Amino acid sequence: MLANLFGFVTAPIVFPIAYLFKGVSFIRNYLLWLYFDDEDEFGYNVGWWMKGRKRGFFTAYRWSALRNPAWNLQALWTLDYDNTFIKIKGNDITCVLKYVDEDGNYMDNKGEYLSLKHSVIGSEFLLFYLNGKKYWRYSYAESPIGNIWLEIQIGFTTRATFRFKIKRITKIHELK
Repeated sequence: MLANLFGFVTAPIVFPIAYLFKGVSFIRNYLLWLYFDDEDEFGYNVGWWMKGRKRGFFTAYRWSALRNPAWNLQALWTLDYDNTFIKIKGNDITCVLKYVDEDGNYMDNKGEYLSLKHSVIGSEFLLFYLNGKKYWRYSYAESPIGNIWLEIQIGFTTRATFRFKIKRITKIHELK
């Protein structure tokens, strides 16, 4: 979780420098590698994210500094799943807000309408063992006041997790 917090705090400041020198292999591959997203290349490889966006600094900044800050740093903490996952309490569902467009097409975590069909509303505490170690995850996705929605995820599962979002949501896509 400290890696996520470090990335969250430093990425908005350091990423512009990393992006400026993305073509310099030593800086890209060693010095500032932590601030890149080798999995999705600035979000350019993510279809739903790129819908209506152009490749460039501002798209890369929103993906790599704000949405997934210091993703390669977070990836260092990823554990390999094997068949030793044993559930102790709760279930393997994380409470999360998911979205759709006006036609009801799934948009994952960004869209015009909150999808009650795809979202998991509520709170969940998950405690489990993986490779002989104890891990946990707490998630919360609800509207505590009117049309203000909170999404919180903290813990350590296959990687450290820290996510906190506050959104004003007025458009909700009902279940059909």
